[in-house]
This record gives sequence, structure tokens and C-alpha cells, in this order.
Amino acid sequence: MRPFVSGFILFIILAWHTFSYAQILGNTDSMDAVYRDESHCLVAREIRGEKDKPISCFCRDAIIDARYVYQNYLLSGKDRKLNGTFLRLWDQAKQICGKQYDVLEAAETKDWQWNGPQVTREYPPESEINQIQPDSKGFRTVEYKVRLTYRDSAGQVIKVENFTAVEELPANTKK
Repeated sequence: MRPFVSGFILFIILAWHTFSYAQILGNTDSMDAVYRDESHCLVAREIRGEKDKPISCFCRDAIIDARYVYQNYLLSGKDRKLNGTFLRLWDQAKQICGKQYDVLEAAETKDWQWNGPQVTREYPPESEINQIQPDSKGFRTVEYKVRLTYRDSAGQVIKVENFTAVEELPANTKK
């Protein structure tokens, strides 16, 4: 019986530390939602070159990483020893976002929000995708339309861009 009680106490201690750690990190569901949302940034297959770096999901995610360390550890004073970590994340974000993007301002501004365009993706209908012959690896190459809608601070549309991108989708194995 004694090993059971010791195991139970160890479980309670570990559970308490786990929940404490989760509270320190904040609401992981909201962080997951941020990283999963691709409606205001471009993914790898859509990036057309250097000009798209500042509106890529890679840029947004790198800024969020740097912001997280700055806002939650350095600014709050929880761990000032993470200054080197922040500087490394800031440097990485500068490389990912391009020289024209002010990553430091984005990382340090308290109420900063991602200002990328609204990205709308339009795929062909499923019936059309199913007619595409899979390649030797079992993937269908599907071309889809991308629309970028830029808005000003009042929400008015100031610019719209349209282009096509290509994605490889696995062939449907259902019979």
C-alpha cells in the first residue's frame, strides 16, 4: 500500500507542476489558433519571392516567437537572462521577414497585431481535382487561385492582388 501512496503523491506533484507550467505559458489553445490561422499570411507554396516575405506565415510566426519571449519574460522581469534568446529570435525574424520589415517594433509594441492582407484561397471543385491523374508518387498537382485583399486602418479595401499557386494533394484512396 505504501508504494501506491508514494506513487499517488508523486502523480499529484507532477500534475501540479504541469498545470503551473501551462499557466505560465498562457492559453495554449489560443497560441495553437494563432499558428494554425493562415487567413492573413502566405504559406510556402504561395510565396512568389522577396516581396512576399513580410506577409508570409513564416514571418508572422517568427515575430510571434520573439514577441512571446519579450512580452512574457523580459518585459515582465520573469527571466531577464533570456535576452540572448530574444536577440536570436529577433535576428531570425529579421532574416525571415526581410530587411524592410521593422521586426523590433513588432516584437516590442504592446498592442501589436499582425497586419497582413486577407488571404482567400479558391480551389477547384472536388470532382475536377479527382479527374487529375496522380503522379508516380500518388499526388495530384492542383492549381488554385489566391486573392490578397489589403485594407487600411478604417477597413476600406486599398488594393487587391490575384495570382495562382500549385499544391500537391494526395490521391484519394477511397473506392
